[in-house]
Amino acid sequence: MKKKVTIITIILIQSIIIAINAASLLLHTSSDTNNNKSKNINQYYNRRSYQWNANLHQTTGIASSFEQSIFHKHQQPPICNVEDVDVLSSILHRPSLSMTKKKQMKETIQDLFSLYPTFLSKPSLTFGLCRSIPSNVEKEDCNHHLQTSLLHLNMLIFGKPRIVEPPKHIFINDKSSSNVVCCIEIPIEGGLLANVESKSSTTNKSKSKKKKKNEDHGCIRFTWLQTKQPNKQQHTQKHIEYQQPEIILITEIRGMYRPTLAGNKLPTSNMRKILYYSTQRMVHTYVMWRYHDYVVKECSRRIDG
Repeated sequence: MKKKVTIITIILIQSIIIAINAASLLLHTSSDTNNNKSKNINQYYNRRSYQWNANLHQTTGIASSFEQSIFHKHQQPPICNVEDVDVLSSILHRPSLSMTKKKQMKETIQDLFSLYPTFLSKPSLTFGLCRSIPSNVEKEDCNHHLQTSLLHLNMLIFGKPRIVEPPKHIFINDKSSSNVVCCIEIPIEGGLLANVESKSSTTNKSKSKKKKKNEDHGCIRFTWLQTKQPNKQQHTQKHIEYQQPEIILITEIRGMYRPTLAGNKLPTSNMRKILYYSTQRMVHTYVMWRYHDYVVKECSRRIDG
């Protein structure tokens, strides 16, 4: 009976979020035009493409996803002095820039990735239906509980963010090599949307407590890449060549994440798969589409002021 109530609760909450986000999308696009008046990354960058793929493996009940956004310059900036070049466009490709600014940008990206649970509680995204509760208010890199605002149910419990060392260069569409600026993983440790009891249900309770810390319940990986496009501009004595890089954001659900909607019985039934695809998968895809745009804008705002 409890499982049925849990599934019904999840479906109701996600259905409300889908409806709200559909309306929020219209408000989001209209508000972006007003935000473009300020000097930030919207002057030069826009999203060229957004690709996503999400699957639920019926044999194992494990879910995975991949989202990729490519931002490129839609407006050629005017010829400018070296001091006036915007940070995001040049910070990785100009050795003359100080290591301090490079370190500042990397730390800013790491901070934005680590605070992903906080983004999920933004009123513009969920209209106050969800809130993110940190386990330690004094520390930023701590566990977060994503709860419903009314019933205080833990939808997801995120663990402490961890820095990952991926390959230094990744090829996008087999065309250009991209430098990996930052890669962060946030473990998924529980909540109504995560089936974390399926593994330990057949073991003793005393053993399961020791194993919980080492068990893999999946994670969300965030990767920021930057590639340089061969687009040069002629320059004079006081001006420079301007390279046009592309910013690439990749988010993934990796590991042994089993959504509650998939159930405990394997293989997962077609009905449960359809249910997951039409609710949780669609919400996750939309949230990541919004999150990619937010990260690029917020990074520019923090660095450029």
